[in-house]
Amino acid sequence: MRTVIFDLDGTLVDTGRDLSISINHIRREIYGLPPLPEEKIVELMNRPGLNLAYEFYGVERYEDRARELFEEHYAAQCIKNAVCFDGIRELLHSLANEGVEMFVATNAPTATSLIILENNGIDALFTDVVGADRVTNAKPHPEMLEMIISKRGKELCWMVGDSLKDVMAARSAGVVPVFAEWGFAKSLPAVDGVEKRAEVPADVFDIVTV
Repeated sequence: MRTVIFDLDGTLVDTGRDLSISINHIRREIYGLPPLPEEKIVELMNRPGLNLAYEFYGVERYEDRARELFEEHYAAQCIKNAVCFDGIRELLHSLANEGVEMFVATNAPTATSLIILENNGIDALFTDVVGADRVTNAKPHPEMLEMIISKRGKELCWMVGDSLKDVMAARSAGVVPVFAEWGFAKSLPAVDGVEKRAEVPADVFDIVTV
């Protein structure tokens, strides 16, 4: 069976504004820091090797109070502006009609990811959603992908994402990376050396069903 694993933020759904609002809420309410521009937050989130607790809040590790307030705030905020990128719904339904099994692997919390998918009416198209809270190591580590393919095998499996983290996770897990050039990728540094590239969501269908 063909399997496609999708990243969520910046690949399936444009969550940049809501994520930025919630992160800046924590910066203001807990740390007394000024807001960061949405473009900067999106860039930082997608760069491998950064300590995001430090980049966002100036601390070495996420504090429980900050994590709890973020999850509470984002659970309410995440459906206010987050919508599917153009062509995503059509792609997902086309893949489903071809019998392709689909998953989401995201560094966001599973609960809020499910809220976003449900609010956009696409949750039922995925067999499972694996968020960062379900693994020890988030992307670019391959643990999420390995969890998904452990009972399916990595043959005929693709990982579709908009960042270097997604590409690195796919390569480490032994699945084919497909770089999504729409969405967040438009404002991120170029990712080179990826053979499979999708300029628009419909290109993913052609790659998977060729």
